[in-house]
Amino acid sequence: RTIMTSLNKCFAISILLAACGSDDPSGPGVGGDDQTPPMGATAVEAWLGDGAYKSWAAEAAVHASREPSPHGFNRIFSNDLIAANATGSAAWPKGSASVKELYSDVGGGTPIGVAVYLKLDDDSADGANWYWYERIEGSGVVADGTGDSGTAKSICVGCHAGAGIDAAHTPTVGGRDQVYTPVP
Repeated sequence: RTIMTSLNKCFAISILLAACGSDDPSGPGVGGDDQTPPMGATAVEAWLGDGAYKSWAAEAAVHASREPSPHGFNRIFSNDLIAANATGSAAWPKGSASVKELYSDVGGGTPIGVAVYLKLDDDSADGANWYWYERIEGSGVVADGTGDSGTAKSICVGCHAGAGIDAAHTPTVGGRDQVYTPVP
């Protein structure tokens, strides 16, 4: 009976902890396997440090940004969901993600920043159902959250909403649904 009471208490505590989870993306990480970046600055930075994204489909080299990107010199990595659907025209599936390493020049070297995005639902909801993270040397974290509020909405979604809407906003074949450059 004592064992059952203890198990019941543990079960009840685990239910309460799950129910009290935070929607705050700056809190504990969500996701975080080889194909799925976690949410929240601390978790994202640890995940980036592990380097799993470097096995994703990647652009061949660092290059100058493509219009209309403000990201200077960069190199983009796309997870399997984006790579497999890169030449399509449908919305990206839930779990689609990319990492953009940011550089000070075309020579590469050590990145001066990073941008990460992850689609949280099959419906983009005009960018609200994407998680956005960006850190730039000298500026720190400039975005960390879902695209429904804050800098993730004003900076990230404010720009990425144009992906694929016309020729000027389609710098790469397959650009659409918040993603300018899918890497096949």
